[in-house]
Order: sequence, then C-alpha cells, then structure tokens
Amino acid sequence: MPIDLLLDEQMYREPYSVVEGASVELHAVPPAGASSLTLTLGGVSLEPFLRPGDPAWRWRWLAPASTGEHEVLVCARWPDGRTEEVRAQIVVVPRKLDAEHYALLLEDLQTVAPRLVFALTGGRHGVKPDPTSPSANATAMLNALCRDEIPRLVAAVERLAQRPPERLQTRTIAVDPGTARRPALHRGELINLSPAPSPESEHLSPASLSSIPEEATEASYDSYETRLLRRLIEVLLHRLGQLASLINPTPALESARQRLRELRSLPLLAEVPPLQAYRGLTSRMQRDPDYRIVARVWQWLRRHPLITWDAATLTLPISQLPRLYERWCAVRVALTLLELPGHTLISQALWNDDAAEQGLTLTEGTALVVLANEDGNILTLRYHPRYPPDGTNVRSLDRHTRIPDLALESTPPEGLPRISLLDAKYRLDPSGGVPADALADGYSYLGAIGNSAGQRLVERVALLYPGRGKAEHYASGIAALPLLPGHEAALRAWLVHEE
Repeated sequence: MPIDLLLDEQMYREPYSVVEGASVELHAVPPAGASSLTLTLGGVSLEPFLRPGDPAWRWRWLAPASTGEHEVLVCARWPDGRTEEVRAQIVVVPRKLDAEHYALLLEDLQTVAPRLVFALTGGRHGVKPDPTSPSANATAMLNALCRDEIPRLVAAVERLAQRPPERLQTRTIAVDPGTARRPALHRGELINLSPAPSPESEHLSPASLSSIPEEATEASYDSYETRLLRRLIEVLLHRLGQLASLINPTPALESARQRLRELRSLPLLAEVPPLQAYRGLTSRMQRDPDYRIVARVWQWLRRHPLITWDAATLTLPISQLPRLYERWCAVRVALTLLELPGHTLISQALWNDDAAEQGLTLTEGTALVVLANEDGNILTLRYHPRYPPDGTNVRSLDRHTRIPDLALESTPPEGLPRISLLDAKYRLDPSGGVPADALADGYSYLGAIGNSAGQRLVERVALLYPGRGKAEHYASGIAALPLLPGHEAALRAWLVHEE
C-alpha cells in the first residue's frame, strides 16, 4: 500500500506551491503494518504529532521567507527493518504584493537611470531622452548598431586593410656579429655572452660574442589611429555583449559580433594594442574619409551610452527582494541628494564613463557621491560603510563593527561631522508599518557610532520600508519613512531637513 501524502487536508499533487511565510500541515497514514513515519522537508526532520483516534501522522511547517523548491521525503518503517519512501517537491512562491514590488523596483531602476546619469555628468546625456533615441532602450540601440554603425565601420576597415603599412618602426634585434651593419660593442649592450661576464671580459672582441644588438626598421601599421580603431572594436564587442544580456540575442547581433572578431584578426589590427588614453581626433582622422568613419562611430558610442545597471543589481532574483529593495533605496537616496538645490558634485562612484565599461554600479564600502553645500559643508553618502571599534575618525563605540545600509556624513569646515543613517527594512508589521525589531535596530545605530573620544555622532536614523502610509518621526531621532516607486516625498522631506 503506497503512502498517501496530504497537504492541508488535500491530496498532494505536484507541483504544489505555498506562499512564503505561510503555515502548512502535512499528514500521511502509515501503510499496513508500518510502525512509524518520518518526514524530512528541505533537509530538516520535522517533529510529528498524533490526534486521538486518528491514524494519520501530522507535521507542521512554516514556509521560509524566501522563494524556491524544497524536497519532501516521507519514510515508512516496519518492525522487520523494511522501509518505503515517497519523495515530493513543495515550491515556495512570493506573495502577490512582493511580486508587484519586485517588478516595480526593477522598472524604476531603469527609469531613473538616465536621470541619475544626467545629475552625475552635468547634463551631457539628457534628463529625459527621446523614447526613440538609441540611448532610451536596448532594442533601439541594437538596431542602430547592426543596421547603420557597424556595417559602415566594417566597410571602412576593409578598405583600410587593403592599404600597405604607412609607418616605419624601429626595434632592436639580435644578429650574428659577422653580419652586423652597426655592431654595438658597449658592454651594457652585449647580449648572450659566453662565458658569463667577468673582469676579464672587458676587452672581448666581436668574434667571441654569439650575438649582438642592432637597430632595425620595419613596416608597421601601429599608430594612434589604428590603436583607436582596435579600441573601438573592443568597445563595440563589449557593448554587444551587454545588449545580449539585456535582450534575447538576435541573428543580427550574433552576425555583428562575428564580423567584429574577424576585423580584429586582420593584419591591420592583429599586432596592434588597443589605445589606452583617448586624446582627441588627429589631422589624419579629419582628412582621411575611412578614419573619419572610425571617429564618427567612436563619437556615436560616446553620445549614446548604454545606461543600465550592473548585473549584480538587475539579476537579483525575487528570493532576494530585500536585497533589491536595499539597492533601490540607495539609488533613490543618491538621486534625491543630487537633485537638491545648492549642492555641487565633487566626486562619485556610481557612473563609469569609460567607453569600454560604461554603466551604473553600486559598490559596497564606497562613497557613492560627495557633494559640497553652499555653507561649506561636505556631504558624503556611503553605501555599506564599516565602522569598526578601532576606526580612526569615526568608529563603533562598542566591540562590534557597525555596517548600516547608508550613511550620510555632513562634515563642516571646522568641528565634528554629523551622521545620519538610513536602513532599508523590507518587512511590515500587521498594521502596515515598521515592526518593533526594526525600530530596535534603529535605536542600536543611534547610540553605537562616534569618535575616539566617545562622543556620539549619529543624530538621526531613517528606517525605509515598502509602504505608502504617513511618515513617523519620533523625538528620539528615529524616523520610519515609507518608500516605494512613486512615493518618495517622505524621503525627500527628511533629506531636506538635513540641511
């Protein structure tokens, strides 16, 4: 007789899904003659309970607050040592609200990306790009590259490859002493001495040398222009790789990548390294029609950056929704600060403007933005800063290293810095507000960070949670701020009050 597994009084049918955080009850009736049942779920053995008069064995399980599959193993045992097993899967799925939040956060990250780049680059890329612009979305950019820019570049490079080398390159080679045109007998230039140099070798004759150095000239394609062309091909391959990770690869994309790899292997470029530092257009690039095309495609890439986030942000699964919410909060705080009047950007670590690696990224432990205020204060927004007990200027006041999600340090020209902390809490209490344990974290931060003299430097702590209610401000300096896409007013008001 097989083991029938029931879940919440219903016959189990795969795939069975439960909402994260839900409590479920599993039960099974032992086969005839079996003395016991055991149930392991997700590798953890659950404790059974029985009801008087009911032959079923029951187990209760609280679904974890993370999505994914969990294996169920039910094992029946007989007194003679025989066993029988049944295996099944329970899938934990996100709550409907979480699925909505997940989609909202990812969509908003892409929406605010152009605004953030605008604020970080002084407006070079535009606040509200035209929806038809190649910078507006990955599909439009791919079409523009594969339809216009890359074919035009391929034709120009093929014409350049048919030209003979135009430059002479000098290099030092080793030659036989008897064939050297200009033998160099200075001791510092001797190579392959045999035997090893010794005081007696000061007066060695050329006949005693196996080879000597000599300068030789040879034709070469190596130049500033070809190095820029090589760099351009590497940048285009990188950009196509980024696009392939954002949209489904198309035959046109794969064809373009293959064509660029073929160009890179041409004799014109095979031995030429990529340009390290762009120094503008040369006169040759301005007068040569083929190199003008190279310059045009290079400038097109600079004018149309692929404004997107690093994979560490955009590929976070829904099971890591709290992590995604934390990163989205960091973006929204940074953007709000940048758009406040009366601030000048000093430095930033969000936007990489290098043509080969353009993109937005959130790196833990860094100062995302540093701003100067009109009153001379320096505002530094740090993402996951570390405040250890042995820190120099700012430290933990106990034996634990403190790592808040975000720290806003306001440093005046003279005097002690003032610190405001922001912590993202992706959880709610039954009333829709911040749970008590989250408030306890805020009070912990409020008194745990200071300087070497033991003075507390944290003045305020904001707990950011995925709600749409009213902000709560307490006399202690703790604030609970609802923050979701389209509901950023409470955050802005709190940051403005910082000033």
